[in-house]
Amino acid sequence: MGATLIDVRNLTFRYPDGTEALRDISFVLRRSETVAIFGANGSGKTTFLNHLVGLLHGEGSVTVCGMNLEDANLPAVRQRVGMLFQDSDDQIFMPTIEEDVAFGPLNMGLDPAIVQQRVDRCLEQVGLNGQRRRPPHHLGAGERRRAALAGVLAMEPEILLLDEPATFLDPPARKELVRTLRSLPQAKILVTHEVGLAESLADRAVFFMEGRIVAEGGVNEIAKLFDWR
Repeated sequence: MGATLIDVRNLTFRYPDGTEALRDISFVLRRSETVAIFGANGSGKTTFLNHLVGLLHGEGSVTVCGMNLEDANLPAVRQRVGMLFQDSDDQIFMPTIEEDVAFGPLNMGLDPAIVQQRVDRCLEQVGLNGQRRRPPHHLGAGERRRAALAGVLAMEPEILLLDEPATFLDPPARKELVRTLRSLPQAKILVTHEVGLAESLADRAVFFMEGRIVAEGGVNEIAKLFDWR
């Protein structure tokens, strides 16, 4: 088994109104593996992801790349964890794809020559090298999703959080995104309602129900257990 990158133990979270969103969650992500997260809307999946980047803080412990998730460690954690949002328009905002991919590394204070190398490499990884000077709003949904992914990869994360990455994509765009994601070496957590997508990418799956992980195992095993198709 690979080294542990994320270690969550007994995580519980309540919103200010007292609603319990997560209850006694324990979870491990190891290097190079992809874990799918299934569950109905409102079952706690996105709340869980938000804890992994320090947007929310509950009771229990969260360790990312050996660092406890506390305020002093948040900048270092967020350099190691990249999140691809469900809606690419929430993530892309610069005039051209090239500028958008460069935005994060430039704001880290990296040398422009190094940033350009990252931009070139990441656009090549997602198959958009020939589109670099196009405005994002001129792209199709699948291309925008891959452009957003290039911006995440430019930060050189060790872990990718993917929140419903195939939403709104037609079959060709979905197929291209799967091909791109399968080629990436990072460990991944994939939140999805699509069993087929999970089968294509994930090594195992967990199922969230009412803020708890109620089962984990192989993707097909979990999908059949909860009739999740």
